[in-house]
Formats: sequence, C-alpha cells, structure tokens
Amino acid sequence: MKRLLLIVALLLVVAVATAQVTTSSIRGRVTNNDNPLPGATIVAIHTPSGTQYGTIANGDGHYTISGMRIGGPYTVTISYIGYNSVVFNDLTLHLDNSEVINASLIESPVAVDDVVVIALPEWKNGTTFSREEMESIPSIDRSIYDLTNLLSSSVSPASGGIILGGQSTRYNSFTIDGTSSADIYGLGTTGMTGSLTNANPIPIDALGDVTISTSTVDIRESGFTGGAIKAVTRSGDNEFKGSAYTYFNNEKFWGTTPGKDIKNRTPLSKQLTNIVGVTLGGPIVKNKLFFFVAGEFYRNSTPSTNYPGSNAAALTLEEAETISQRYKDLTGYDGGGYGESNILALTGSAVARLDWNINNNNHLSLRYNMLHADADASSNSAQAFYFTGAEYTNISRTHSVVAELNSSFKGGSNDLRVGYTYQQDGRTTPKSLPAMIISGLGERENGSATIGTSPYSGKNMLKQDVFIFNDDVTLWCGNHEITIGTSNEIYRADNLYLANARGTYSYSSMEDFLADNASRYQYGFFADGKPNPPMTTGQFSLYAQDEISIRELGHVTFGLRADIPVMFDRPGVNSNFNSSVFARKYDISVGNIPRVQVLLSPRIGVELNPTKSLKLRASAGIYTGRIPFVWLANCYQNNGMRSMSVTVNGVDNTPDFTLNPNEAVGTASNPAIDVVADDFRYPQVFRTAVGAEYRIGGLLVGIEGDFTKGLNNIFVENLVAEDNGKRLLVGGEKSTASTTYYTTTTSSKYPDPNSGELKDIYFSAVYRLGNTNKGYSWSTTARLEYDFSGALEGLRLTSAYTYSQSKSINDGVSAQSSSNWGRTYAANSNSPVLSNSIYEYPHKVVASISYTRRYGLFGTNVMLLYNGHS
Repeated sequence: MKRLLLIVALLLVVAVATAQVTTSSIRGRVTNNDNPLPGATIVAIHTPSGTQYGTIANGDGHYTISGMRIGGPYTVTISYIGYNSVVFNDLTLHLDNSEVINASLIESPVAVDDVVVIALPEWKNGTTFSREEMESIPSIDRSIYDLTNLLSSSVSPASGGIILGGQSTRYNSFTIDGTSSADIYGLGTTGMTGSLTNANPIPIDALGDVTISTSTVDIRESGFTGGAIKAVTRSGDNEFKGSAYTYFNNEKFWGTTPGKDIKNRTPLSKQLTNIVGVTLGGPIVKNKLFFFVAGEFYRNSTPSTNYPGSNAAALTLEEAETISQRYKDLTGYDGGGYGESNILALTGSAVARLDWNINNNNHLSLRYNMLHADADASSNSAQAFYFTGAEYTNISRTHSVVAELNSSFKGGSNDLRVGYTYQQDGRTTPKSLPAMIISGLGERENGSATIGTSPYSGKNMLKQDVFIFNDDVTLWCGNHEITIGTSNEIYRADNLYLANARGTYSYSSMEDFLADNASRYQYGFFADGKPNPPMTTGQFSLYAQDEISIRELGHVTFGLRADIPVMFDRPGVNSNFNSSVFARKYDISVGNIPRVQVLLSPRIGVELNPTKSLKLRASAGIYTGRIPFVWLANCYQNNGMRSMSVTVNGVDNTPDFTLNPNEAVGTASNPAIDVVADDFRYPQVFRTAVGAEYRIGGLLVGIEGDFTKGLNNIFVENLVAEDNGKRLLVGGEKSTASTTYYTTTTSSKYPDPNSGELKDIYFSAVYRLGNTNKGYSWSTTARLEYDFSGALEGLRLTSAYTYSQSKSINDGVSAQSSSNWGRTYAANSNSPVLSNSIYEYPHKVVASISYTRRYGLFGTNVMLLYNGHS
C-alpha cells in the first residue's frame, strides 16, 4: 500500500500533460531565403471574440501556438523588424489538428504580394466534423450517432453505439471537453452516457467540433481499443447569437397499415417524436468574458404492441382480466392495466459554458452539462405479455463540471484540467410487490403473462463518481515539440442489484395460478442484510512525446505512455471456498484483485507532404483501453457470501403466496462465483495504419488501411465446466447422447477451520475473467471527393467504400459473466474458436451529394446521403 501511495503522489506532483486534447494550434517556420529569422513575432487573433495568442520564433525559426480556441476566423500576423509583415486571414482551426503556416519574409520595403506564405493543413487526426458540417448533415435523431453516417469506416448498429476498428461499442472512449462521457460501468450497449436509456448525451447544437479516430499517434489519447470520440462545446464571442429549433414526427409520416388493398388500410396508432431546443451565446465583458448556454428536450411516444386482444397476442382478454382480478384480490393492486399503452422516452439536457481571457497568456474555461432521461421498457412479444405494472422505466442522470486553464510562456505552454462527473443509472417500478409468472396461456397454451414487480428491477440502481486531474506541458526546442504528461482518474461505483428481491412465483397453468399452486419460487436477498459496498478504482498515466518537424515536408512523432490501473477495494474473502480442493486446483481465490501492473503503449507516426497535392501517413503503436467496470464488479457481487438466492421447485415444495418474501421458506441455491485472474490486464491492441491523399483541383483521391492485433483481449471461463470429448454432429449423423459437450463439477471439499473436518461446499458456476491474445481485425478504404467551382461552386460529391474483417473468440456482449461465457461460437465455451465477431460488417458504402450557397444573411444547404452496410 505504501508503494502504491508513493506512485500516486509522484504522479500528482509531476507537471505534465492532459489525457485529451480540447483545443487546436498553429505552427510553422519563419525564414528569409531559407535562413531562419529567430525572434520573429507571431500574433493570432480569434476575430469574433478578440481572443489573442502570441509567440516568437526560436533559433531555428520554428514557432508553435497551442491551446487555441477551435473555429474562427483567425487573423495571423507574422512580423520581424526590418522585414515586411505578412497577414494571413480567414483561418479556421479544428479540434486536435494543427495548421501549418510557413512564411518567408523579405526585407522592407517590398510589396506585400512578394511575401511568400505557405499554409499546409496537417493531415487530420481522424475525421473532424466542424459546427458548419454538423449543421449540414442529414440527422434523424439529432445525435452524434448520425455523424457516423458519413464515415465508411464506422457502423452504428440498431442496438446503439458506434463500432470503430471492428471492436465492441464498449471499447470506445467518448469525451466532452476532455472529460469522460462514456458508459464506464457498461450496463448499456452504446458506450456513452445515457446508454441505459439510449439518450443523446449532449445536444448536438451545443458542440463546436467532433473528432472520431482509431489510430491517432498522439500519446495523450488513450482509453480505447476501438476508437476515440472527442467533442468540445461551443463558446460565446463578442456578438450575441442564438437559435431556436424544433423537429416533429408523428404517425402520419409513416402512412397506414400494410396490405395490397388500399381500401382496407387503416391509420396507424398515435405516435409522436418531438425535439425542441435553444442556444444563446455572447459577451459578458467584450473581448474578455463570454458565455454560451444550450438546452434541449426530447419526447418520443410509441404505442405498445402484442397486448391482449391484438391480432398477434397469445394472451386473451378474458385471461388478462382473470389474472388482474386475482392479483388484486391478493395484493390490492390490479397489475397496472393490460390494454394498449404509450411507451414514453423523455430526455432533457443542458450545457452552460464560460470563457475568460485573463490576459494574452492565460485563458480559462468552465463548463457544466446535465442529462435527465427516462425511457419506458417494453418487453412484450407475441407469446409473452407483461402487465403495465410489471414493466419498468430506465433512468439516466448525469451532472458534469470541468475547468480548464490554457497558459503560454516563453518556449512552451501548459494546459491544466480538473473535472467531476456524477452519473446515476437504473430502473424504477410502479410498485414493489411479488411477481407472478403464469404459463400455458392462450388457445395454443404457448403464452405467458407476468404481473407484479419486474423480477430484475425491484432493486436495480447504479451511482458513479468520476474525478479527473490532468496537466499538460509542451516545450518547443528547435524543430522539436516535446510533450510530457499525466492523466489521473479516480472512479467510484455504488451498485445496488438484486434479482427477485420481492419474490417471484411461477405457475404452469391458469388453474395452478388460481389455486396458488406455484411450480417454482425464487427469492433474492443479501446474506447480512446489507447491499454490496462501493467499488473504487483508479487509473494513473505518465507519457512523453516528441514531434519533430521536417521543414515543409511534414513531421515524425515518437511517444511512450505508461498506464497504471489500480483497484483500491477488495471483494469479500470467501475463506471456505478459497481453502477448497477446487480452488487450489485452479489456483483461484475469492477476494483477490489483479496485481498492479504498468501497461506500456509505445507509438510512432510519420506524416509527409512530398508535394502540395500529395499527403502520406503511416503509424504503428499499442493502444490501451478499459473494460466495462461491471465485469470487475461481478467479483464483488458474486463472491458466494453476499448476494444469495432461494429457488424452490415443485408444487409440493413451494410456499404459499405472501406479500412478505421473508416469510416464504426455502433453501439457498448454489451460488455462482466470479473471480478475476491475478495477472489480468486491461485490453491492449497493436494497431498499424497507412494512408495517402492526392488532390488536384477540386478532386481528392484517398486510400487507407489498418490492421489491429489483440494483445490482451478479455476471456471468460467457467471452471466448473470441463470438456468431455464429445463432438458436434455432422450432417446425416444421429445423436446417441446428450448434446452437452462438457461435464460439470458443482461441489468440493474444504477443511473446517475449527475441527479440520472436510466439509462440502456447493456452487453452480465459477467464472474467471482473464486475457487472451487471440483476435484481429483489418480494413481498407477508398474514397473520392469532388468540389465544383465556377458556376457550380458549392456543389460537392463524395463517395467511399470500406471492406473489413474482424475475428474474435469473445466479444464481451453482456454485463453478466454467464452470458459472456455462454455466447461463444463453440461447443465447449472454455475453448472457443476464432470466428467472425458480431461487430464485423464487411462492406460499407457511403455516398453523398450536397449543395451549399450563401447570399447575404441567408443561405441554402441541401444534402442527399446514402449509407449502406452488410
């Protein structure tokens, strides 16, 4: 522990770099006939706000200005005593990209036209969407997901999230103003804040720039093995600007019911989607202090389906009425109803930001954003019906605040960031009552109904706290831009989850239900009456990087990052299990946590501009991500001592119905146990990428490719399951034995600590979380773009095609170990074979045609977009 505290202390006192870049920069070289002009003055002014940045060229004539606001236009003035000054106008800067401006000054007096200025925009670090581009892209949900429609290298599946690099949506990082807005715990599938409700984490109209990348060389970027999604919020300037918008959709946009005979078609049930939002920004003190605020409200209402009386439902109205009345007699509650209902999703989000130009060398920003989302669940199918009171509402709450100070000094700059985020995700239910599941319903007796409190929702709530402290120092030495840094994060999760907390009764028929003859009874409880204690983890990182400029040709970047994940709390120790023969056989121990390890991530990248038309890049490196913390939290929840369950089978054994589950008698079931390997590592991949762009006139041709190899992918084993040697049957063979291809061991012996006598210990499963180096993905992309000029100026055509493959043995599709183990493509899930990942979409085509024209205060923008993947 002393060693750990020493490591933390060292990390916190080092003056070093931020984990996520939230600004932009310019750089270049000032010369006279290829001779450097040391001491040349460079001043950049953000025209709309009057924000000023400045520096002087070093001994080699090189200069860099970092920490600059995104957007523009900027005016850049380069001057030197005795030489003619040059002014570069209408410069727009983008997130995490550097604009290269080289100037060759000539001694005065000369005409300004004789001054040579070369502006070479750097190869974009991924794909950056500016504010203007986001406004022009067709958007259905008004979310970041819509931006990926223009990227042939990414896919947004129907389940939500963004697939990047052929990896899980849970393996992306998502930051807003440099602070994580990801679904860190991992209960949902989108990988972002609000994942449980599928809510948009922030109004898209509040964003300035968004960058999406998979193979950035910048060593400050980490926390992903898929891709990095970075967004920065908008800032106010010297003009008051605002907007108000609304988007509306209802059942009339969808037409009528299907059918060949138009006369027999009927209107659809009422449904509604409505988005309302406002933005406002401006000066508090001109050229000094600015504000920006944005708010958005989203409402979506859709009708329920498969309710009793509808065409597809197995459950009849008579059966629903009988069940409702019987439950009311037992509990005083009728189940909440069983007719058609509205499924609501409500989201409110807001952003507030202040920007303060303290002086020319110091700029401070403060940002707050919140999310409040509720989304009703609907679990109905043709065979299974849930009374309204047996459904639940997913909730997501987020409050985040971050402060950032950008400072410059002679020969360098410093960026300091501190932040805090609170997240709450979970389920709410209309009532807290026992659940009843009745089977054998409907004319075919293949239907079921659930009434009462949802078995998995009565106690289901997660609270999270995230603290960050980052600092960034960049030094400019000749043609070297050296960055050293640290990124520090403390994460705390308090998860309350207990299945069947109010008791669940299952009945095989309506007759059994009416007679209170349950075939199964289930009840969950905490052994000591207390829920699981919070889990606290940390990740501390050190890194260094050297970016070397090669005159006007480009630059080479070298970097090394060290990430140190730490778990501060241990799961409860299960001494009986740990001393068992089974535990000793597999060298596992309940209560252990992975040992502290240093995960190294070296990277190298080359970006070249051999000519003004041709750009080349190549990179290689290791990327360290993070896993959904729910996989680690399973070790705290499922230790065989705290979260317990009772399962009673058979009509003769199950207890009579009671409102108090503590009164029902039963024997605790054999628990499932989760452990983590002592040498477990966070996910790491090796990734290399190459690309080329060639532009001639308005035509741009690009080709790029990447390859990813898993180094530390996740792997889940169920140690009670052992391969029994049986094989899958091929066509024409007949089964002569069970189709189970493994045998199970669900008990063991342990010595009594007092008497030494060997006693029995039972368990249903023992899941071990470990690593594997199996798995890879690759992709190649070709794209064409053409910008018209002359009479057709404003017309733009784009097209791109990506072919990719992704192979894995475990995709990590669930929050539960049982699902991550069981959902593998193998007869023996402990020895899965390398196969197609569920995140593989081999083909994607994107094509668009757009037209933009401005006239005075008005403008026209039209875009037609095609997006197809398979």
